[in-house]
Amino acid sequence: MAADTNFFKNFRNQILFSINTAFPAKVLAFDESSLEAKIQPLFKVKEVGEEPETVPLIEGVPALKYEFSVEGGPVQSYEPVLKAGKIVLCVCAQRSLDDAFEGKPYYAGKSRILDIQDAVIVGVLR
Repeated sequence: MAADTNFFKNFRNQILFSINTAFPAKVLAFDESSLEAKIQPLFKVKEVGEEPETVPLIEGVPALKYEFSVEGGPVQSYEPVLKAGKIVLCVCAQRSLDDAFEGKPYYAGKSRILDIQDAVIVGVLR
């Protein structure tokens, strides 16, 4: 009975660990004009019975900019300045972001769901 329990526990974990939600990453380079970074995810991935492996680098990761109004004042826009070596938190979009930047509704299809290639930098951790 214990073997059955372990099988289902491992099966569940494999599914859950394959879902990308949020992850820490190290900034390797940042383009201030496009607000896109080259990052190294810090979580490793592991298949059952295998050694943990480093996740490949991701390029062209957009970083959020922020817009605030203090006490009804004018809206001020703040763009990130991410230096190499900074540790950031990234979230993965539910679907592909390829057409999102046009600002129109689109059908993202099923090709990428919670894919690490659709990560967005939401802030600096350290």
